[in-house]
Order: sequence, then C-alpha cells, then structure tokens
Amino acid sequence: MFTPKACTATCVLDGMPVTLTYFPDTTLLRITDANGRCVRETRWPAPWRTLLATLREFSGGQAHDQLSTLLDEIPVSQAPVRERAAAFA
Repeated sequence: MFTPKACTATCVLDGMPVTLTYFPDTTLLRITDANGRCVRETRWPAPWRTLLATLREFSGGQAHDQLSTLLDEIPVSQAPVRERAAAFA
C-alpha cells in the first residue's frame, strides 16, 4: 500500500515559529508550535503548492492575526455533483 509523504514547512505566524505539516492523502493540515504542541488542525483541500503560495503572500506584508487569516482563506473545493439513480421496484 502506498503512503504519501507528509509535506512540512516552518515559518513565523503571529510572531511565533510554527511548523505546518500537510498530509495530501487526507488533506489534514496540522500546525504545531516550536515545542511540537498542536496549535490547530484543519483540512486544506487545495494542493501543497497553493498553501506555500499563500504563505509567501503573508511574508510580504504586515498582516495581523496571520494564522486566523490563513485559515479563513482556505480554498473551498468543489464537491462533485451526484445524481440520484432511480430506484427500481
């Protein structure tokens, strides 16, 4: 069975160093502080590269509440439209 490797990045958000760990198979995004304690865990339904691009946008400006802003701007994935099959009697 294939287990995808987690993607990680370390950056500073809200003045504290954090490590972002993204699991592409489950879209789980875990944010931990410098001591390894989980600060936040959520779903990031976009690719890892989109998350990195979003982080780069934050590094260019003086955004307040960066972590909250980052998580509020999570891209929304479009759920596939499902058609109901007619039930046969």
